[in-house]
Order: sequence, then structure tokens, then C-alpha cells
Amino acid sequence: MPRLSSRARLLPAVVAALAAAHPVAAQDAPPSPEQVLGYALGERFTPYAGVQRYSQALAEASPLVDYRPYGRTPEGRELFQLVIASQRNLQNLPAILAANAELTRPETSPERARQVGASNPAVVYFSYGVHGNESSSSEAALWTAWDLARNAAEVRGVLDSLVVIIDPVTNPDGRDRYVNWFQSVVGAAPNVNPQAREHREPWPGGRFNHYLFDLNRDWSWATQPETKARLATWWQWNPQVHVDFHEMFYNSSYFFFPAAAPINPIYPAHILAWGRRFGQGNARAFDAQGWAYYTGEAFDLFYPGYGDSWPSLTGAVGMTYEQAGHGAAGLAIQQESGDTLTLRDRALHHRASGQATLRTAASGKSALLNDFAQGQRTAGQGEADFLLVPGEDPTRVEALVAHLRRQGIEVERASGGFNARATAYPGFAARGQFPAGTYRVRARQARGRLAVTLLQPETELKAEYSYDVSAWSLPYAYGVSAYRAGAGAGTGWTPVSAPAEGVGTARAQPATYGWLVAPGGAAGGPVIRFLAAGGRASVVTRPSTFAGRRWPAGTWFIPARGNDTVQGRITRAGLGGLAVPVSSGMAESGIDLGSENVARTRLPRVAVIGGEGVAATSFGAHWFYLEQELGLPFDAVQAQELTSLNLSRYDVLVLPEASPRALRGAEDALKTWISNGGRLVAVGDGAAAAAALVDVKTREAGTSDSARGGPSRYLAGREERQRQEWRQEVPGTILPLRLDPAHPLSFGAGLDGRPDETFALHTGSLVFEPSAGVETVAYFPERLTRISGVISPENLRRLQQGSWVVSKRMGGGSVVLFADDPLFRLFWRATNPIYVNAILLGP
Repeated sequence: MPRLSSRARLLPAVVAALAAAHPVAAQDAPPSPEQVLGYALGERFTPYAGVQRYSQALAEASPLVDYRPYGRTPEGRELFQLVIASQRNLQNLPAILAANAELTRPETSPERARQVGASNPAVVYFSYGVHGNESSSSEAALWTAWDLARNAAEVRGVLDSLVVIIDPVTNPDGRDRYVNWFQSVVGAAPNVNPQAREHREPWPGGRFNHYLFDLNRDWSWATQPETKARLATWWQWNPQVHVDFHEMFYNSSYFFFPAAAPINPIYPAHILAWGRRFGQGNARAFDAQGWAYYTGEAFDLFYPGYGDSWPSLTGAVGMTYEQAGHGAAGLAIQQESGDTLTLRDRALHHRASGQATLRTAASGKSALLNDFAQGQRTAGQGEADFLLVPGEDPTRVEALVAHLRRQGIEVERASGGFNARATAYPGFAARGQFPAGTYRVRARQARGRLAVTLLQPETELKAEYSYDVSAWSLPYAYGVSAYRAGAGAGTGWTPVSAPAEGVGTARAQPATYGWLVAPGGAAGGPVIRFLAAGGRASVVTRPSTFAGRRWPAGTWFIPARGNDTVQGRITRAGLGGLAVPVSSGMAESGIDLGSENVARTRLPRVAVIGGEGVAATSFGAHWFYLEQELGLPFDAVQAQELTSLNLSRYDVLVLPEASPRALRGAEDALKTWISNGGRLVAVGDGAAAAAALVDVKTREAGTSDSARGGPSRYLAGREERQRQEWRQEVPGTILPLRLDPAHPLSFGAGLDGRPDETFALHTGSLVFEPSAGVETVAYFPERLTRISGVISPENLRRLQQGSWVVSKRMGGGSVVLFADDPLFRLFWRATNPIYVNAILLGP
């Protein structure tokens, strides 16, 4: 296995120059960051190229350090890890990792685990800079790597017991966006006044990756290239400890574990015990310096997509360390206390906590390995397995299975039908017979806790507050019928391999008359790519039967005539595996393919509104989905420029989550454009802003004092008032939706055999009031009950028969409003077809 990438081999000149300048030091110790970069860490921000340059120089100079690329960002920057270990452990690394992998398996015996625990080093993984503008952590990463490579006193001997993986910049694109901006606005000396412009990042900020995704929410969904690349290496390392180094707002201090509530109850005991143990070690280091810190507050361990909770679900002790700073801190900033917080201070604190963590892990490495193995032996113990049933649209369950496989979760497929005693998920019909092609996810597997957490209908939340969404069950997210059954159900199970990435290449079958494509999430992107390549397609607006097969409303028809080289275009667009040839346009029931109710579809001219007032992550989700998944060409336009743009160039405007100021001053221009034939598609808070513009009523979130306890509510103590406020929140709750199956926006969105039903992840308080002149596409039913997650009885009553998606015609155009962002973090796939239809078909 090569120790360095080809790019790292470009460093001999750097190392030779250092050796010439410091002949004794070059022989005795690896180069310091200052020797390579030309400045002391903390004096300025180190851009990604500098972090990479020093990492390569260190790997070239030290026999203890390997530089290992593992992927590229959307902007082309190399993702890399530094593997730091003793020379002996580096030489034996394949055997060490093979023994470490044994500990992940539930079937590994306690005796074998003790042997590995006694002889093997533990694996500790440090991730830095997942949020690009939380910039001190990557500076600390260089310090920590140097400390390990030179066997500094603070970490002396730890490499006898540990293999350390350092990912110094997990979000290179975001880091450089922040650093380049800061360098362009800072003066000759930093200004500590918080009001100075160097402390006021412009939209969208450097926190997010190229596509403005929060990579620290993406671990469980793996939508982004950086996440996919990182997870692909995870199962090589199987670390016992993972620390995600962050920053919080500059007036705070420092946070390390133990975590706050809520905590997912599925974690084995050692996760929390070691979180306390690491916290105690960190506290000793900070106490010695007189540094302020806190534990057990604010940062919980519940939502599964974080850099602490996700690793913990794989058996690692996953922890978040938070240093005061963030994108507002710059090189130096005056805190409310009057103290000045510098970049050097921030990096030193992360350096110290990293050193303390390494010392704690090394001092107890055998216990750490044995506790890890013990936790893995109990993975899935007492849990029923999961059965996922393919329906009329098997692409849904296939997409869910591909998601699970990218997470490293083992999945099997039944070669034949079978009977099983199984419990249906709420909202799905009971059944005892399961068809061939049913998928099984065993709870008893190395990634059993991760599988259970992502798939079970609900993860119990034992707290009065959650930092993030409170529900995420993937069968509901994909609209897949799911069941729990005891181990041993069915026979003839075949393991499912990891999915291939990219557009499908199945060749389209020849057809004499044309092809039909069932509507749904899998069809949207290929149909759009086909249209973008000049293809012709129409939508069949009523259920119809051709060649003995029943096709739902929303089915796509691609005629063979008039489509040049159509078969090749279908294949290249990714439709080959979806397009079914038909030899006649005459329907056996329903409408014929030449009917006026088979509507020709053209690719619309689309713009997505961004800029100040628009939520950056929402804009990013729409950007990524339209560009990378659908292949739909669009213009990104600034909200502040709407009045000066020639809006007649666009058929569709998409407004992501946004505050009312995003549309301020553009109201008349937008109304005129809509009346002249434009279509405005708005989501979440952006839809609330647009609703006021187009006279669509929203339902009030609050109720009268008498209904909520009158004055006594305001006389309650502060803690009780906070509890009451939390009870009014809807922090991501799974709820059932009713659809109008005849409405074009609903085509392909219903559940298997139930075209009028699906599920939504509802956050916040927005819901539309059904009214005259407004069509309801999707709504919360009467006698609404929650499927999963936190929601108060009062909020359930308020949402009953409230509209989730509405459309309204205005002159020659229309508006489509979603109460939530259907592309939120791009993991809730069940409602994606409604969004695609809103852009492609309209009301």
C-alpha cells in the first residue's frame, strides 16, 4: 500500500529546503507548521492549500505519517486523511485493521475480543472543519499532527497504543470560501470590534459545502460527495473514538462531552461512560490552564446525522467539541466579557482537548477495545428484523436499499415468496404473505444499531427539548411498506451488493409505437434529461390500461415517431430500465395515447431565487437536486435583483425557504409576471412570504389566552414557560397526508395501491387554510394522529384539515405553495414527485 499520493511526492524540494535551513532539526524532528507555511499558527488563517501543503510535507518527512487521499470536493479539492502511528503499527496496519474489524461483528467471542484488545492499538479518528467558517479547528489539526509526529511531551507514547486518523479539512470548499472572503476584507491589523465588517459574513457564508449543504447533518443521508467519500473509508478504520471539532458563537467558552439530553436510548453503556471519562480528562487539561468550559448542556446525542451521534451508532465513542469563535470571530474579537478572543486561543484550546483525548484513549486502550467489542456483541440483541416490500413501483424500495447499503448496512433479498408473522408499521396494511423480492435488514449485524435507528418507526425522545428534528424513519421517507418480523423469516436470502453511482445505463428495448414510463421519484430525473436532450414526451393524465398493464395517472408517454434516435436517447437519459415498449396507442381501458388528455410536456425555463433573505441550505438543496439529480438547467438569481431582471425569460421561479425581506420591493413585478403566465413555486417560510403576496390564507399558529391557560401561563416560572414554548414547537414530525390523486401535482406521489396517501416530515407551524379559489393538492386529514416524533395535541388539532400543498391560478399563471421544504436535507423522498410536478407540469 503506497504511503503517499503522487501529489505528496512533489514535496521533496520543500523538505530539502527545510533540511538546508535547519540541518539538525531536519534529522531530529519533522518540520513545524511555521517552517513550512512561513508563519506561526494563529497569526493568520491557513487556506486549504496551506493545510494540504503542510500535511504532505509532514508525511514526506516523518516515517510515522501517511498522507491518504480519499475523494474530491465538488470544486475539485482533494479530500485526505493523515494516518499517524508508530512505524511498527504502520507496517502492520492491514493486520491491525483486520483484527479491529473482527471486533465490529456480533459473533466475535469475548475471548477473541480480549486477545485483540491486549495486542491491538485502538483507532482514534479526529475530524476538523466540517463547517468551513468554524476555522480554528484546521489550524489545531496541523498542530496536533505535528505533536504526534515529533512525539511531543503532551502526547508522548500515545502512538504505542493508538492509530490516529486526522482529517484536517472535511469541508475544503467551505473553508476556502470563508478564508478568501476574510482575507479580502481584513485590514492591516484585525479589528476586534464585533460590528466591523470582518465579523459580518455575507450570504451564504462559509459554513456549508459547495452546494450549501450542512455536512454535519448529512452523515445518515450521504447526499454529498464529501460525505459519501468519508463513509467509504469508515469501514476500513472502524474507529473506537471519533471527535468532531467545531466552533460555536464567540461569547461562549468551550464544550466537550458528556452530552446533553436527549440521548438516543439505543447506545450501549460504554458510549456514555467513555463520554464522561473523556470529559474528565479534558477537564483536567483545561483546569490546569484556568480555561472556561462546560459539559452536559445544549449539544445532545439524538439526531442520527451528526458527527457524534452517527459514529456512536457504529460503536465509536462519538463526541463533539465546541470552541467559542465561529464565522464572526475572525482573527480576534472582543467578547461581551471584555476579553479578546484570538484565532490562536481558539486553536490552542482545540489542540489541548485533542491531546487530552489521545492521552485518555491511550491510557485505557485495552478497556476501550473490549468495551467496543462488548457493545458490538449486543448490537440488535432482542430486536426484530425489518422487511421492506416492493410495490407497484419497485424503484422506491430499491432507492431505500441503496441508501442503506451506502451506510454500510447489510441487506438481503428474498428469492421467493414466504409467510411470516410480522408487525406492520403504523399507516401500512397488515400482511402475513411477502412476495419474492422482499428485502430483509437484520438487526443483528455490525451496523445493527445504525440500521435500527434509521429504520424503526420511532426513536424514543426522553427530553423536553431537541436540538434538531425528532423523527426520520426511512421507510416513511421513501414511501415503502415496512414490517418487523422475528429472525428466521423466509428462506433463500441473497446479500445485496453496494449500489453503483451515476445514471443507469440499461439499454431501452425497441418499440414500434412508443414507450410508457410510470410516474414517481425515479422517473423525474431521466425524463428531464431526455427532454433536455431534445426528446419529446407527454403525460397521460388519467389511469389507463395498455397490453394488460394498468398505468396510473401521470404516466409518461414517449412516442417513437418524431423522436430522432429515440431509443439511444432513452438509454442515455437513464430511462432504459424504466421505459416499457408499447405497440399500440389504443387503451384497453382509460384514454388512448392520442387523446387530448395526453398532454405534451416541454422543459420549462427555470430560475431559483437566492441571496440575502433566502435560507442558504434550502437554496443549496434545490440547487443540488435540480442540477445533480434531475439534470434540469436553471438560472440562480439574486432576490435583491428581482425588480431589475427580465422575468419574462422564465416560465418558473422557485423560492426556497426565505424571509419576507427576500421579496420586499419585488411584489408588483412578481404579480405581473405571474399574471402574464409565470409559475411561482415556493416552499416553507418562502411560501409563507409568497402567500401574503397572492392572498392565500395561512392558519394562525397561536390560540387565545383562555385556550392556553390565560394569565397563569405568563405567571409560570421561567423553566415552565420554556417547557410550554417547546411544547408548541413542531421539530420535524412525521404525519400522514391526503392527496388529490387527480391533480397533476400528485401524479406518482401516492403510496403503493393508495394514490391518495403519503407521509410528510412537518417542521414549524405553517399550514394553509383551505378556501375558495385555492386548490388543495395535499392536506392533513381530519382526526390527525402523528406517526412519529414530537408534537403537542394542540398542534395536531390545529393542523387537522389544513392544506400542506396548494395551488392558485392568477391570470395566465399560477402559484404552488408547500408548507414545508420537500427537499429538506434531501432525505425525505416521498414528496419529491410533487415538487418535480410543480416545476414540470404545474397545476
